[in-house]
Amino acid sequence: MGIKLVSSSGGFPQPASSRLFRNIAVTFVLITVAVIGVALWTSSVRAKIMVKVKRVPVNLDTAVEIASVPATGQIKGRVVSGSFVESKEYPIEATTATAPIVPAEPAKTTGRVRIVNKNSKEQPLVATTRLLASDGRLYRLTKGVTVPAGGTAEVEAASDKPGKEFELQTGVKLTIPGLWEQLQSLIYAETVTVFSMGEQKDGGPRKFLTADALARAQTELYGTALDKAKQSLAVEAGAPSDWEAIYVVTASNKQSNTAVGQDADKFLAQVKVNVTAVYFPKEDVAAFVRDRLKDKLPEGYSLSGQDGQLDVSFRLENADTAKSVARLAISAEGQSQLSKNSTALKKDLIVGLPSDEVIRKWSALDGIDQVDVELQPRWVHRLPSMKDKIDVIVE
Repeated sequence: MGIKLVSSSGGFPQPASSRLFRNIAVTFVLITVAVIGVALWTSSVRAKIMVKVKRVPVNLDTAVEIASVPATGQIKGRVVSGSFVESKEYPIEATTATAPIVPAEPAKTTGRVRIVNKNSKEQPLVATTRLLASDGRLYRLTKGVTVPAGGTAEVEAASDKPGKEFELQTGVKLTIPGLWEQLQSLIYAETVTVFSMGEQKDGGPRKFLTADALARAQTELYGTALDKAKQSLAVEAGAPSDWEAIYVVTASNKQSNTAVGQDADKFLAQVKVNVTAVYFPKEDVAAFVRDRLKDKLPEGYSLSGQDGQLDVSFRLENADTAKSVARLAISAEGQSQLSKNSTALKKDLIVGLPSDEVIRKWSALDGIDQVDVELQPRWVHRLPSMKDKIDVIVE
């Protein structure tokens, strides 16, 4: 019996077409390229936002205490004081009578009187003792004098008030109303020179002290005394050279041995000043001022510029040299601006937004003057979706 082989159109399955594999590979490559492209595009997009902010003035009026041994809230410093005297003799140049004598005070009439004492006891009279004319005009001694018993003494006197009406001739009797009434007939005054306001009658040269000459001398001595005070007090305080110093003249006295209008070849002028000095580290006070100014700023604002740009002035309110404590009044002016760290300028609020919308939103904020946005590449119109790709510059 033989075997018969029969063929069939079926059989084993044929392998897949190479075209299918090619399509799959191409698709995968395209997707991969697209993903890489998107990633590269996303990472390449950057934004720079320039924000021009407005400057807002901020002022401060406060006070701080300076102390040698500072307690909490005080600043370390030094407080010292002293008295300083300067005197100098000045020559007087001859001046024609046409040059006016301008007294430092309204002119009073002056002259000399003879005090007559017919009493059995000597009579002391102090400066400013009153002398009364019969018509009620009042004069005063310019110096004290002691009149011996049964004798006389001459002394300068001046009218109690300025004015030409207080002029007197010689030989006018003046009573002393400050004495006991029964003594007034025994002790009295008589004018021995004319009482006038020191006007020069002739036109010849004359040496007399003018108000201008006295003022110049006293101004010079005042400056010299103040310079000496600054040098001496700085040494006494032992303050570093970079510390700030405030000097206050608490009292001053100006004297001259010659009156304005008085004839003399020279005069001696003297000035005495009492000076209090306060020394303190400038940087510590600047930090104190900066902290107080920051406390006054609205939320999201900061001081603009550096500390040196603050306009700060000091004034000594009081000082206790015994305790070495002083209180300074401080006035400060500065500029503030919206800070880059303000919550209103957070990058999270603008990621992915169109640039024109960012400009619109931020331009509407208080304290902002102008907003500009630069995008890279230039053809994109939206900000990056990652905030680290956004750079905010506050000007």
